[in-house]
Amino acid sequence: MPRSLQVFLCHASQDKPEVWKLHRYLKTRGVKPWLDVEDLLPGEDWEVEIPKALFASDIILVCLSKNSINKEGYVQKEIAFALDKALEKPEGTIFIIPVKLEDCELPKRLSRYQAVDLFRTDGRKRLLMGLNKRIANLGDEVLPIKIDETKQRTPKPIKPEPKPEEKLVTPQPEKKAETPFAGEKKEQPKPFTRVLNPASLNPQKKSEPKEPKQNYNTRRLFVGGIILIAILGILFAGNYLLNKVPINETPLPTPKINSSMVSENDGMTLMFVQAGEFTMGSENSDDERPIHQVHLDAYWIDQTEVTNAMYANCVDANQCNPPRIISSYTNSSYFDNSEFEDYPVIYVSWNDAKDYCEYAGRRLPTEAEWEKAARGKDGNVYPWGKTFDGKLVNYCDSNCSFNHADNSFNDGYEDVAPVGSYPLGTSIYGALDMAGNVWEWVNDWYGDNYYQSSPSFNPQGPSSGEYRVLRGGSWYDYSYIVRSALRKGYSPSATVFNFGFRCAMDADQ
Repeated sequence: MPRSLQVFLCHASQDKPEVWKLHRYLKTRGVKPWLDVEDLLPGEDWEVEIPKALFASDIILVCLSKNSINKEGYVQKEIAFALDKALEKPEGTIFIIPVKLEDCELPKRLSRYQAVDLFRTDGRKRLLMGLNKRIANLGDEVLPIKIDETKQRTPKPIKPEPKPEEKLVTPQPEKKAETPFAGEKKEQPKPFTRVLNPASLNPQKKSEPKEPKQNYNTRRLFVGGIILIAILGILFAGNYLLNKVPINETPLPTPKINSSMVSENDGMTLMFVQAGEFTMGSENSDDERPIHQVHLDAYWIDQTEVTNAMYANCVDANQCNPPRIISSYTNSSYFDNSEFEDYPVIYVSWNDAKDYCEYAGRRLPTEAEWEKAARGKDGNVYPWGKTFDGKLVNYCDSNCSFNHADNSFNDGYEDVAPVGSYPLGTSIYGALDMAGNVWEWVNDWYGDNYYQSSPSFNPQGPSSGEYRVLRGGSWYDYSYIVRSALRKGYSPSATVFNFGFRCAMDADQ
């Protein structure tokens, strides 16, 4: 039986009166809108339930006013969640609609989406038209919305006034000032070569007094004997020096592909990635273009994502902040439960990930380092090859309770899986879980057109920005999202149920 369209109303608390009116109006049109004050039950954790409702919705309405567009608080996280969810949708799908409650400018990150002016006469009608187009994408499973309005009242301007306190997430101060990533390699001194030049040791001829013609041959034989003895002496000395003094220092052997080592700091296994070129980017989206060749110096990268047990040691050493939430999406006790020691740590920010890597004597990988370790030098679509295989990755399969779930596979995990659970999905360099499981923070600032001007040697990302890059997709995402080339930006202070990380290290460190 067809169902009602599920709509999430993203808004700031000071706009609640107008958003409440929109909520009641949508219900009269057969829509199922979600609003915190209406749908949250007493005792429910709003930081858990709100993301669930947002991700389960068919469409997101981002309600905006002059007072709310720059307001700090949880509304900004809701917008970030919505933008993240939008990445899953096919190109051209209507999923985010900015709804202007009054005449105001759109935030930069929403500027790509056409807004609807709800304060204008035809605002509600145009909104319903947009919702119906989304329903057309969903097919017969969702009931269409009847549009019979030609006129509507103009809402009164929103006046800022004190409202009940909004439940805000106060950002934790960073323990350290962010510093630019120092990924420069120290130039190795060239090996010293000692060159012997016997020719420089040849004695110079001295002028000889003229001899009588009859003694010329005798004198020639005598001088020739002297020269022969000198040459033999030089050759003997040269052979002696060559055996005693090495011409070249013997370099340390370069690790081969799939070489590994174990960190003494946290017990993490690191995989070696050889220096050289690889193919970066794809033609699937604008921020992945153009495909280009990148040369990287050799480096080491963590074989798996950092686990709960490893991160807990950093917390115990007072070098890391604990995860903001200790549960996972389906488990109320996760970080503090020994049953999940070998699972990836989640609900950690970019700043938390950076702190941990420094604690472990490593650093966050650059975006280019992460992509090379995941897809190899020839540009594989996935770590294991060109074709998707649901048996090789933790993604949204039949255990995932969302509309986009792929029911053709079943891995037994409702959300996060233990690290290394998919050994057949390893990359060519031996790195595990680089597709799915949890999104992974990398060092770079995000730039949607960075590839158009990025350097060919050891790119470090833009020098500044608003968001940091995440890679790899997660258990929540489907096959398109877990591609090795896909990239997205997120606030470095964000902590989400499917965000984790791994570290890297210079080869000469």
